[in-house]
Amino acid sequence: MQKGILVSELFRDLKSALLLELVAGENGLCKCIGNPRIQKPGLALAGFLKHIHPDRVQVFGETEMSYLEHIGDDKAAKRVADFFSLGIACVVVTKGIEIPSYMVEAADEHAVPLFASPKVSSECIDRLTDYLEDMLSPEQSVHGVLVDVFGVGVLIVGESGVGKSECALELVHRGHRLVADDMVLVKRKRGILWGTSPARIQHLVEVRGLGIVNMRDLFGVSSVRQKKRVDLVVELVHLERFDEAERISFAQRYKELLGVKIPYVSLPVSPGRNITMLVEVAAKLFLLRESGKLSESMDHLIVGNEADGRGVE
Repeated sequence: MQKGILVSELFRDLKSALLLELVAGENGLCKCIGNPRIQKPGLALAGFLKHIHPDRVQVFGETEMSYLEHIGDDKAAKRVADFFSLGIACVVVTKGIEIPSYMVEAADEHAVPLFASPKVSSECIDRLTDYLEDMLSPEQSVHGVLVDVFGVGVLIVGESGVGKSECALELVHRGHRLVADDMVLVKRKRGILWGTSPARIQHLVEVRGLGIVNMRDLFGVSSVRQKKRVDLVVELVHLERFDEAERISFAQRYKELLGVKIPYVSLPVSPGRNITMLVEVAAKLFLLRESGKLSESMDHLIVGNEADGRGVE
């Protein structure tokens, strides 16, 4: 089933931000918006209706309203009625432009919610797009921990009991920032993955032996953040299950989430091993690679080791 939101939800959530007023078409508030992209009708008002997407929000700005005024009320009423008859999700008229009576009548007849906003078209489109992308973006729940480490969004995953939450606690203690523990909600927006925490467990970390800890209360507001881009996946693996072939494969390995490939590294966990420090090093290696310096440093390492006959161990 295609994901979507009701027009009534959009009206409720953006009413204050865009100063939206429902002018007509109240019976269509139950309609569904299924596409985050905004559409301006353009040629549709000239009679070319082929490429109209009814599940998008339609924005009428100064250009569209001026054109309708230019062609006269009779012709404009016919064009608007034909347009609204396509089952349009909703229409927003921007810049406080006066809405003609024939548009109000067409909206009521075809149950198309018709909104007016004093905001200019560019601001309306930006706000609507941001909101719809957030609401309609593909998402996935991941069992793990998301921490901002040196500005890198590190998603820590692994079996239950492997030490993910303890690692997050130590990372925050060392000055890094928690985004989510136990369950991470990952959304894809414009090809980028963003992670957040479910509202009911926000700022909370469950540590065996200590119970549930509120990181914001314990370490202050600077120790947490609402969301973070997912840049790197770190999997904690019990030592006996760790594949030795993974030792030097950081630069080549990826995990796929929501169709996006994310750099991936696995770390063996054993008593006495400083996993927190290794996660920090993994984040720094990611930054080096992104800056183009990691491959250069590895080349120097390989050449140096080959020169003395040792190779990379």
